[in-house]
Amino acid sequence: MTESAFNDEDFNRRTEEAREALRKAFGGKPDTLRDALKRAGRRLPSRARKAGEAVLAAQDLAGHPKLRQQIDPLKVDRELDRLIAGARGIDRNDRRRGWMLGALASLAFNFLLLFVLWLLFALWQGWV
Repeated sequence: MTESAFNDEDFNRRTEEAREALRKAFGGKPDTLRDALKRAGRRLPSRARKAGEAVLAAQDLAGHPKLRQQIDPLKVDRELDRLIAGARGIDRNDRRRGWMLGALASLAFNFLLLFVLWLLFALWQGWV
């Protein structure tokens, strides 16, 4: 999409590439780019999320012959690049590992707190 006229085939190919990158990053089986962005939600970096909104707006305009003239193909191309780069920057294994470490840290803190409360109760009762 580097030429000045809007090209439907190139735009559709790039949006499918973006949808596939989002599917790989966040899983699921989204039928459209809109579904893929909805599934990604706030887990997608803010710049990529804003780029996705711009691409969706261009996709809506592309459906109408007269409104299609308002689309800036270079801007849409930049936004698609930004969206695809943001989706490819997500590491599913790292996110899963981070979630697991967070859950284990929370569990360890709760056990530590329970032990301290039990110890205080034992001191209060004179057991220790």
